[in-house]
Amino acid sequence: MKFKNNYMSLVWLFSACTFTFSVIINDGHDYGSGLVVLMSLGLFFLKPDFKLIDKEDCLFIFSFLVYAFSMYFAVFMDIGGEIRDIDKPTRFIFALFALLLLLTISNRKEWLWYGAISCSFLSFLVAAYQRFFIGLSRAEGETNPIMFGNINMLMGFICLISSIYFFSQRKPFSLILSLIGAVSGISASLLSGSRGGWVALPLIMIFLFWQCKDLLSNRVLKISVSSFILVLCVIIAIPQTGVQNRIGKAVYNVSEYIQGNSKTSVGLRFEMWEAAIHMFQDSPIFGVGASQSEAFKDELAENGIIHPAAVPYITAHNDMLEALSKRGLIGLAFLIMIYIIPLHLFLKKLRLYKENWRVRSYALAGALIPMCYFDFGLTVAMINYKEGVMVYAFSLVYFWAAVRWSEREEQIVGMKEERP
Repeated sequence: MKFKNNYMSLVWLFSACTFTFSVIINDGHDYGSGLVVLMSLGLFFLKPDFKLIDKEDCLFIFSFLVYAFSMYFAVFMDIGGEIRDIDKPTRFIFALFALLLLLTISNRKEWLWYGAISCSFLSFLVAAYQRFFIGLSRAEGETNPIMFGNINMLMGFICLISSIYFFSQRKPFSLILSLIGAVSGISASLLSGSRGGWVALPLIMIFLFWQCKDLLSNRVLKISVSSFILVLCVIIAIPQTGVQNRIGKAVYNVSEYIQGNSKTSVGLRFEMWEAAIHMFQDSPIFGVGASQSEAFKDELAENGIIHPAAVPYITAHNDMLEALSKRGLIGLAFLIMIYIIPLHLFLKKLRLYKENWRVRSYALAGALIPMCYFDFGLTVAMINYKEGVMVYAFSLVYFWAAVRWSEREEQIVGMKEERP
């Protein structure tokens, strides 16, 4: 029994490390999650209780399996495609091995909060070093500025939810750590200059404040909202953060695009989106396939439909348009499914546990993952990057397992209270 407990403690520790190392170490997203997958081999000798898996777990597993096999089918149908394209959907399959292990043995779910806190704090240190000491125009960690910024924005939000959890559990030290993590993660994102992730900031904050209205007093809620608005205004006002400059560039790029200059950051995105729409119109059901997309864009550029500078970009810089252009309506349907089913399951738990923050906090963190990814995916194809896939798939798995264990603990407590 002691070996089993130590084994599972390591599994949850490695799960937390998936967050910690995700963007500050080269290929760091593979380390924690890879170790969890390797340890899932323990399913063969630890005698897990598979009776713990219920219909909701099966629906969660079904969504991952169907999405992965839909991507395999797309690669198979793409004449001229490369076998390496199955790498990213295979990571959804690996995540399911981790899920089966985490659901059926034991838990140390609270460590997930500390993993997000450490990721955010370390990322902020890296971002500050890259911006203010090395002199990079945009912090990028060990990936690229967009992935670094978006993942840290997500980690910042998860830290914010952890502060709500620790507040409800009356753990002041951990609450302070969580608030530091939230500020660090969001600040790291701002220092990355990744504007796409910034769109989520006000929207997600409104959602979180609304979800916490029954937990926080009106006074605390008003102070929290006011503090958030004040800090945001200060960050925008300070030139050294680069936020003001990035927003100004976006406005200028749009103005240039309207006047006919497409060769800007925003303008080229518009050109990529236009190319994706043309590809979808050419093959609306199955898409043109990844292997044919560059030739298709070359033809569009030769005909003066898009700017030639947009041709070398591998993706459409939009998850929905990426799916439509290369995998058609069928590909889009499966992409939406991998967002909607996990979101539905987490939101269901939020409705079910309206006042129980021991369960609700993990469900809220889980719900934010597809919500944030949907927002991030408006300006970058998040699911087309290894970091994006790993953080998405494994974060969902970890928090779903945490929700299920929280439920089981509440059921045990309820049964004890019912005894005479």
